Amino acid sequence: MNIDIKRVAIVGGSSAGLLSAVTLKHFFPQLQVLLIYSRKHAAIGVGESTTAWFPQFLHEHLNIPQEEFYKSIWPVWKLGIKFEWGVPHISHFNYTFDRQFRYDSQSLSKTPGFYCMHDMRQASRYSILMDRQHSPLLHDGQGNIQILADGFGYHIDVYEFIKYLAMKASSLGVDIQEMEVLDAKLDEQGNIQHLCCEDDLKIEADLFIDCSGFKSQLLRGVLKEEFISFSHRLFCDSAIVGNCQRQSPIFPFTTATTMNSGWRWRIDLRERVSFGYVYSSSFCTQDEAIQEYLSLTPDATDDLRKISFKSGRYRRFWVNNVVAIGNASGFVEPLESTGQHMIVETIWRVVLALQDSNLRPTPKLIDATNQYVADLWDEICDFLTLHFKFNRKLDTPFWKYCQEKTDLGSVQNLVELYQDSGVCRAIAHLIPKSSIFEIDGYLTMLCGQQLPVKHLRPLADKESSEWLQYRQTLHKNLEGSLSPQEAFHLLEKIW
Repeated sequence: MNIDIKRVAIVGGSSAGLLSAVTLKHFFPQLQVLLIYSRKHAAIGVGESTTAWFPQFLHEHLNIPQEEFYKSIWPVWKLGIKFEWGVPHISHFNYTFDRQFRYDSQSLSKTPGFYCMHDMRQASRYSILMDRQHSPLLHDGQGNIQILADGFGYHIDVYEFIKYLAMKASSLGVDIQEMEVLDAKLDEQGNIQHLCCEDDLKIEADLFIDCSGFKSQLLRGVLKEEFISFSHRLFCDSAIVGNCQRQSPIFPFTTATTMNSGWRWRIDLRERVSFGYVYSSSFCTQDEAIQEYLSLTPDATDDLRKISFKSGRYRRFWVNNVVAIGNASGFVEPLESTGQHMIVETIWRVVLALQDSNLRPTPKLIDATNQYVADLWDEICDFLTLHFKFNRKLDTPFWKYCQEKTDLGSVQNLVELYQDSGVCRAIAHLIPKSSIFEIDGYLTMLCGQQLPVKHLRPLADKESSEWLQYRQTLHKNLEGSLSPQEAFHLLEKIW
């Protein structure tokens, strides 16, 4: 680019656009930031489940107070993902955010991962809380509250989140305007010179942020950046999405349930529950998907609609003076809740590049940033293949195809090592240094799906006893845990 960035124009008023605006104004208050949105392109209303990095980014990097955020949208704590997945004779396993494979304990002769190969039920504090349907808030009955600091994600109402972000962006000085972007004018170097908007308006800026969703209006539409498809490795391409009003306790976790031609999510919000059936259109029709969806969730018909998508990423998310954030830069099905994660991760990488270059990023710095983000997308794809290759919950044509045809890519060596030696220290060397999921995520999916281990021996009586005692101690340390409803009620009284 080699120009000083003083003006930024953001196209799109979704959470990607507003998070980009808030982040840029927070770190660079001197920037002039204009956000342009169109009511014709509303948020798709999914991706309400996040990773643990998302709250950390909001509260530690953007300095958004937890009390302010909770009182504005009341997110539900997410301790992990309950996978109704793996082998038929086990109902589920818990993918937790509290690093259940890395706890050190003097009462165990081996690492927790060794025991999890045999039995990973309630192997950590979060796993116990998930089975209790309890939040990470503990109360001693005397007015003292402890929030477990192991890291948790959020379930958020996207529409309420967008309202909150719009308020936050305006308070920071972001100029938000409703208008339709029709095209863009390029200069001789391939940079966008200005946006061509309705009523013959021209919007000039030094940096353009494309948050136009799947349309990818600037990156794909104007700059014609190459799209790298993951469809030969991830076979789902459609989703049936709906909601219903709450009729049951709040689950402080996302639920992923195996379906005939894909999987179903359940995301609990405070007042409602979001459901979605992600499926492969090569294995069932839309009508068949709706019928199967309604057979499990007959009440979840509010705003029932179909979404089609292509899994993959653009070769570069940052091209010349255009940066694409969110679905405009890439998308994979939300099986690991990576949508909001990649929004904040990508804009964070842009912030770091702008800080390091004093708002004058060089081509080499942009190339390095592109490579970092591309590696994250590719790791997500690799990690998701583990979920499909080894899920044996249902014996349907779709799942047979996944078991036979799923290409594990770069995690093939890791899987072979696990099949040979189980949980071992050497596995850590096969995981990317910048991994989103870290060793706990990989081991959870391998142990949880009970991938066979060649040299696995039964637990000795002493080992079984110490594993039981370890988990009993975890239970004792969680006395006074509260359900999400109880926790909300208590926080409302305090705040």
